[in-house]
Amino acid sequence: MNLLQTWLLIGVPGLVLAGTMFVGRSRLRALVGFLTLAALVVVFVLTPGGGPSAAIVGAVGLAAVATGRGSHLDDDRSEHHEQRRRYTTAADH
Repeated sequence: MNLLQTWLLIGVPGLVLAGTMFVGRSRLRALVGFLTLAALVVVFVLTPGGGPSAAIVGAVGLAAVATGRGSHLDDDRSEHHEQRRRYTTAADH
């Protein structure tokens, strides 16, 4: 399998999966996202000519770590649906 086929069959779907796992502030989903990115790095390292691709995927993982995804920083934040009090913005009387 060449590099283009690897990107089309494994890389793009893997990045989409990892990206969806980082939506929200769940530690479990973030762990799945990090494991997906780690698996992609391994796949691209083993693909001939895939070194730069592995570095790109690793940079995506580094950006996720830098934003605090899956860390103790997520414990203090709440999801947007947890902050809603009512379905309306009208003031209570």
